[in-house]
Amino acid sequence: MKILVINPNDSNDMRLLIEQSCREVAGQSTDITVVCAGAGVASVEGYYDGAIAQVGVLEQIQLGEKEGFDAYLIACADDTGLYAAREIAKGPVIGIGEAAMHYASMLGYGFAILTAQAKSIAVLAHNASAYGLSQHCRGIFAACMPVLALEDLTSDERERLVTRAQAIIEQSNAEVLVLGCAGLTQQQAYFSQQLGIPVIDGVKAGVSTLEGLVKNKLVTSKRNTYLR
Repeated sequence: MKILVINPNDSNDMRLLIEQSCREVAGQSTDITVVCAGAGVASVEGYYDGAIAQVGVLEQIQLGEKEGFDAYLIACADDTGLYAAREIAKGPVIGIGEAAMHYASMLGYGFAILTAQAKSIAVLAHNASAYGLSQHCRGIFAACMPVLALEDLTSDERERLVTRAQAIIEQSNAEVLVLGCAGLTQQQAYFSQQLGIPVIDGVKAGVSTLEGLVKNKLVTSKRNTYLR
């Protein structure tokens, strides 16, 4: 199967981080291609960035349809352009925020989300509600760091984030932590080890979910809402 993974921002460093995570979990028969959206957005940090990046995401999916991709992963925790993408793709489309929240809801009684900046909290809260997962979400918290700063954390920065995550878990009484930014994709194992609870990276969760959907020959319904 062929999966196209789209990084909505234009950071090649983040694209490479995302690609590394995808390849760590993808099956041998899965062909992974990771691209940037190409809309000129350095990082998605709010509604305006998301609106511009969405255009690039949709253009990449249109190209993917011509190239015969089976499924698509939107690699931003905001799930940029998700619903519009489902209208134009034949195969399934999911976002990493969506995938991570669903995984987390199955692994513990309540999850918390750690995102990059406070501007993203409202977006993620809206998405949790739209996915029917608000009752599972114990809170959304910001690391108060720019998205691109998460690509190459120093040891001190990583330890400060772990300390922040520990405080979040205690404050929210959550049993699972969702990493609410693709820039944190390579931190999953370390965070889980340090926190002693399941930590969900939406990139890995998204790839695994898409593989399952494609193997089961499941696609997005075109009966009404997502009819092209």
